[in-house]
Amino acid sequence: MHVVPPKSKSRGIQPRSDAVLEITDELIAAEDSIEPVSIRDLRVLGHGRAAEARLVEVTTRTGEVLTCVEKVFCPGLLTRAIYRAFYQAPFAYQHNADAILACFYRRRVAAAVLSASEESVKVAKPLYVRWDRKSSAWVLASEFISGRGIVPQPTDARMIRRWLSKYFLRAQSLDSPPPEEIETLLSAMTRVEQLLLDSGLTGSGWQVCKRAIVSTANLLRTGESYTIVDLESGIPSILVPAYLRAAFSLGSLPLFDDIDVDKLRAWLVNNRVLTTKKQMHSRRIGLLRDIELLIDHTKKWKASEPAIGRRPTRLFSADFRNRLRERVLDQWQRRELTSKATIESFRQSRRLFLRPTFLFGIIPGKLGRGLQRVCCNPSDRTLLVRFLSERGFRRDKLDRYARDHQSVWRAQERLPDESDGDNIDGRFDLRFMAHRLLAYVTPPSLHRIIADRNTQRNLCQRVWLLAVSRKFQSDFGRFLVQTRIEHWKRSQRLSSIEASELQRHLASPAIDEYIRCFGMHMGLKLLMPLVWSIKVGAAAASLASGNPLFFLATLMLLPVLRTVVTLWRMVSSEHPARDYRDALLIGILPMVGSLAYPVQMHAKFSGFSLFLMRDFASRLGRVLPVYGGPDSRTELMAIKLVNVIAEGLEVWMSLLGSRRCAQENHDSSLERQPTIPFKEDRWFRMAQQQIDLMKQSAKREQTKRMGAFPSQSQIHIQLQTAERQRAS
Repeated sequence: MHVVPPKSKSRGIQPRSDAVLEITDELIAAEDSIEPVSIRDLRVLGHGRAAEARLVEVTTRTGEVLTCVEKVFCPGLLTRAIYRAFYQAPFAYQHNADAILACFYRRRVAAAVLSASEESVKVAKPLYVRWDRKSSAWVLASEFISGRGIVPQPTDARMIRRWLSKYFLRAQSLDSPPPEEIETLLSAMTRVEQLLLDSGLTGSGWQVCKRAIVSTANLLRTGESYTIVDLESGIPSILVPAYLRAAFSLGSLPLFDDIDVDKLRAWLVNNRVLTTKKQMHSRRIGLLRDIELLIDHTKKWKASEPAIGRRPTRLFSADFRNRLRERVLDQWQRRELTSKATIESFRQSRRLFLRPTFLFGIIPGKLGRGLQRVCCNPSDRTLLVRFLSERGFRRDKLDRYARDHQSVWRAQERLPDESDGDNIDGRFDLRFMAHRLLAYVTPPSLHRIIADRNTQRNLCQRVWLLAVSRKFQSDFGRFLVQTRIEHWKRSQRLSSIEASELQRHLASPAIDEYIRCFGMHMGLKLLMPLVWSIKVGAAAASLASGNPLFFLATLMLLPVLRTVVTLWRMVSSEHPARDYRDALLIGILPMVGSLAYPVQMHAKFSGFSLFLMRDFASRLGRVLPVYGGPDSRTELMAIKLVNVIAEGLEVWMSLLGSRRCAQENHDSSLERQPTIPFKEDRWFRMAQQQIDLMKQSAKREQTKRMGAFPSQSQIHIQLQTAERQRAS
């Protein structure tokens, strides 16, 4: 393994005003990798269990400018805990050089396997590997794939009847179902998984295994084919029995991107004629070299971890102790826990694993690293003594600690900007500790409400306007729907024509009453901080009294409020009672009561209604723990379940005989109902101001997703950097 040293003392990944970063951190000279000299962050593409994907612009030493994706392996607490529990080591892709090099060569070998097998699915090409000193993590860069996720199946309002016709009537009397892109993707994933398993890339098959619910997000649609953009695991392969059996056969329980060496070499021999025909001789030699490097780095990586599930007897060998020593010392040196001279003295020590420095490293988190620094570095011990003995020095350090966290909370939008003048004062006191506790136990939005007077005032105004302002009720509903239409259009789940049709309906006066009531129902979620407080109190009362009715009663709080809103509109508006009947029945249901008016408007605006229901199901599938997420099978299944609702509504309306009338009057109703002008009074101006604030906030959020604001891992990196500066 050859490390490319920095060419200038002045280089270091330092943020600039133009967001350009100069490379000073170590580059590992992998075979046929590029050598960047500067990186410019463009935006954050997404977050996974183990890494954050960033779109960057890279300038190479030859002057070439490339757009690529960097995967920064900074996993969350749960991912790190799972890896440490199974392998008794830190997350490998974050700290182990051999592991990250195995990722580099595994992608190249997998791409060669798929190419030789004439499979249309491709693998995003790896470009370089580097150590990011600020994040204390390895980074794998690959080519940028301009693709999209899965487009859900169009609504199928005859799904159940088609199934009944197939199994009970033994006839295919109904039309064919709409095509599902997920079926094409799953078919391709099955083929690719089998190819990877047959070629010896056993652990990588987990990343394209259709039984892994979230694996569909690892591929992007590019034209008529797919490209694998994530071939690195985040958790061990423990959820599919076939991979547990493979782990037993390989003697590596559980699998984590493991390879079957014998199968991999046998695949190369068996495909000698095929690869010779498909590739030039030099490329075949390169493939052979990549396979041997993959095998070598994977063996070194796996052999340096205790991992009691991998042949436990090896733990007593001298080879394991030597590999573990080298990995630990390399990790200490890269994380700058101690000086190079101390590292060299440890390298010659025969009792490294009995030293306090190593034993303190077993303690996870900042506490263990802090104890290691104090144990290894005389300067850190001096600072600790000063901190404990000198009151002024201790106060200065604690206040700086508070200011660092305050800047992080501002970046997370937990606190307002300094210009607002409503912040903690940068002192380490009880107020700071209260905010520290809130940062741990509350989401940013709730923390901001508690901490910011302007946010509190805007929240109160919006709740009041929902009760008194017809303009705000209508505009708020339209704002929510317009936001979701734009989101689906950006995700290429809606075509421009479909989005324009939805926006045409949204601007129609005929839909105003439905949108107004929908906005009022959704606006009740502004009361969620108060509702959650009541629920927590009710849960405590239930535990103290042993009576669960206190907590169960709070579950009906929002459904009761939705019912009150619907009854009020039924009585006060000029619309017939049937225009509120379905909403009255659905709104009383917990959890799904927000679908009351999307269901109600289905008779007159079926397409618009189905979009809102599918969007609700999509968001529910994304937030589901463990098995949820964007483009996961969980999300797609949730969207598909809307077919059941659509079919039920269609059957219900046909029984009532209202469907034909609704279809006949639908197009004319868009222009027939006049627009009622709003009275420009105090509430009108306040409503307009609040709508403008929400639009500005949505625009800032979109800009944040595009990379103008720091991501969660970047915020974590800032805090780590500040801590290292204080320590020095």
